[in-house]
Amino acid sequence: MNPSVRDALWFHVLFLAAALPLVAMTEGNARGQNLLWLTLGYHAALPLVSLVRRHHEWLFLWLFLLPLAAGQVLPDWALVRVAGVLVFPDLGQPRIGGDVPIYFLGLWMMLLFPVLLIGHSSRSPYLVTGALSLALFAFWEWAARPLQIWYNRDVLAIDGMALYPLIPEMLLALTALWAYRHFGRGPILGRVFAALGVNVFYTGACFLALLAIEYIYRSALLGIL
Repeated sequence: MNPSVRDALWFHVLFLAAALPLVAMTEGNARGQNLLWLTLGYHAALPLVSLVRRHHEWLFLWLFLLPLAAGQVLPDWALVRVAGVLVFPDLGQPRIGGDVPIYFLGLWMMLLFPVLLIGHSSRSPYLVTGALSLALFAFWEWAARPLQIWYNRDVLAIDGMALYPLIPEMLLALTALWAYRHFGRGPILGRVFAALGVNVFYTGACFLALLAIEYIYRSALLGIL
């Protein structure tokens, strides 16, 4: 196994092992504070480990994903404010636009970074990225509700896992990988515009998925029944 990927797996396994109890065993404002500090700790530790272990690819990917992950608050905000299908429980932290908790500026990184690093390092980058992102995003869409990090309402779901975001989230990872492979080591302005383009694409994909699943599919199903 690629040493960079092996170290990334260990880093994220150890981080998850430390983070999950801090989130699962607290509630309310304490959980919100833990999520904020864990997000800050992740973003401090990851580049530090990359420098210590001399994994330069980590640093390039982290720098590329910083604006992209932060920009993901825009589609989240639209899904809360415009579509009304996404809910972030009040855990006592400041909210962007009054809707999205501030720690979401860095939370998306924790899934996108390992998925893109593993995919980018594989022989079939897009196939691996697509399969891995679909599996991991599906798991967290299911786990986020009992952990009270976020949940979807009034949408088709299986055991609490909303269906509409799964394909858009897979497409998010695939387009982020494409953007990184083409712009990840380019000028800062190019990286920022590429990241923003991915955010806009994901926003559109989410709303098209809502149209397809929540309106067209439901209407067809009701027509059959």
